[in-house]
Amino acid sequence: MSEFNSASCGGVPTISDTFAVGALWTIDYALQMAAVGYSAAYLHTRERGISYNLFTPPDGPNSNPGDWVTNPPYYALIATAEALQAADGVGNIVVDLDIAKSKTDTKATVAGYAVYDSKGSSVEQFVLFNYANVSNFPDTSTATATFSLPANAFAATRRTGVTVKYLSASGLAEKYNIAWGGQSLVGVGNGILQDNNATWVIPNQQLDCTDGCSVSVPAAAMAVVFAGEVDKNNVGGSSQKNTARRAALANSALITLCVIGSLIVTAL
Repeated sequence: MSEFNSASCGGVPTISDTFAVGALWTIDYALQMAAVGYSAAYLHTRERGISYNLFTPPDGPNSNPGDWVTNPPYYALIATAEALQAADGVGNIVVDLDIAKSKTDTKATVAGYAVYDSKGSSVEQFVLFNYANVSNFPDTSTATATFSLPANAFAATRRTGVTVKYLSASGLAEKYNIAWGGQSLVGVGNGILQDNNATWVIPNQQLDCTDGCSVSVPAAAMAVVFAGEVDKNNVGGSSQKNTARRAALANSALITLCVIGSLIVTAL
């Protein structure tokens, strides 16, 4: 894809420059492109003052330029890069898990992807979205989505100490208060992520997935579960076998039925 972003001709203010669209949607769309066969995509950015830009340069004179301001799409690129990292350095195969019929149901508030290694033999990462608007729930806790992952989704040597990183913000319409992996660029002018303890920041988690595990994703946020290889012995197996294995895993009870408050996450 030679060029994409949330809207043509510079984006739409109050939409393109929000956490909901600039960050969450951008990651979701990038993974969707990978799932249907795109090998690369270029996120468009333009001159100062454009709503979908990755960052905003200072407007001060050269003698005192001031700080740069980081916008939502910048966080999207950081999170996407980590979600698509490949242990073998070759690339990934991305599968849309179609959670809650998210491929076709325009009212779905959850989505998820499995990121396999280049051979399609083991899951490297899971990416889980919760788009729920907390204003539609009696309290924020009831808007949380819980995703259940079976033990066989993780390598036998990687089922303890499974790392989960979150992309979160103070709200869907937020422009600046955004964090990835417990760190943020709010108030930072040098581009180096800093630890942030604000209430809207979700810290990294370590899970024991020996018997399977549940990943809770508050609204609205995204989680990346670093799963590692499902079965190292299958790496390098036949293409037909790996394809069948990938299809079976993607359509198994990988994401099981969970009910948190009034939010329902269904399996395939």
